[in-house]
Amino acid sequence: MLLTLQSVLPTLFVLLLGCSRPLPAEEAPIGSPTEPAADAARPSPGPADVQEPAAESAPPGFDHEHALFTEVLAQFVAGDSVDYAALKKDRKKLDRYVAALEAVKPAELAKWKREERYAFWINVYNAHVLKLIIDNYPVKSIKDIGSLVKRVWNKEFIDLEGFHPEGKKDLLSLDDVEHKILRPRFKDARVHAAVNCASVSCSPLRAEAFVAARLDAQLDEQVRAWLADPQRNRFDKERRTLHLSKIFDWFEADFRRDGGSVVGWIARFAPAAEKAWISTGDTPKVRHLSYSWKLNDAPAK
Repeated sequence: MLLTLQSVLPTLFVLLLGCSRPLPAEEAPIGSPTEPAADAARPSPGPADVQEPAAESAPPGFDHEHALFTEVLAQFVAGDSVDYAALKKDRKKLDRYVAALEAVKPAELAKWKREERYAFWINVYNAHVLKLIIDNYPVKSIKDIGSLVKRVWNKEFIDLEGFHPEGKKDLLSLDDVEHKILRPRFKDARVHAAVNCASVSCSPLRAEAFVAARLDAQLDEQVRAWLADPQRNRFDKERRTLHLSKIFDWFEADFRRDGGSVVGWIARFAPAAEKAWISTGDTPKVRHLSYSWKLNDAPAK
């Protein structure tokens, strides 16, 4: 019996539908689920990356000895000043160290011990102050780098993605590091002797990096050296008066929290010859010295 074209068309249509199939892997569009592109192996950046970055994107093991920064500081810190002119000419090690700091991711930092995180953020502050100065050198004061619209402390230039304390995607500023990370998270008034603002009246920059293994001893040493420096703090036993850095005025709450009072905190770290009279008898009077924002630059050679 002859089949008409009209009678076989439905059957042919069904057979054709049954032959359809997904594209084989080698034919799949680039980036499709069956054959991801080579550069799509790492998930697209997003909130999950901040919490758990892909293993292949993690930086090599971080040097908790901060040896490179210690080399920089040992070479360019002289007493209580810094040879910024020489550092500007020979900045490769500082730039490498800053790059190592900025390669650290939040998920990695979260696994570190408290002392490792504390040392990291102190060194972040100090290294970026040095970078800021030599990026703009010569300057008479760090404050000259700012403007009427934005103070230098609010200048966002620290490229630590994912670390903004307010969850923003912005770069960090020095104020962010000091007042939104170091002070509130670690709650240790000794930090005021450790961070250096590139100014004559600031506590001197230590000639080595802060490291977790010796952090407590380093901080104590910094505080004692700072208090024993008559250019920054003076003790008048005869008049029972402490002539202190303005830092004790600006951040009084930090010292009261840790020592009960500014005087109580001073008594813990003051030079041995002063400690006895400060701790006994009537509470000494406190006066604050004027603060010089002049750059702590080494004399020209």
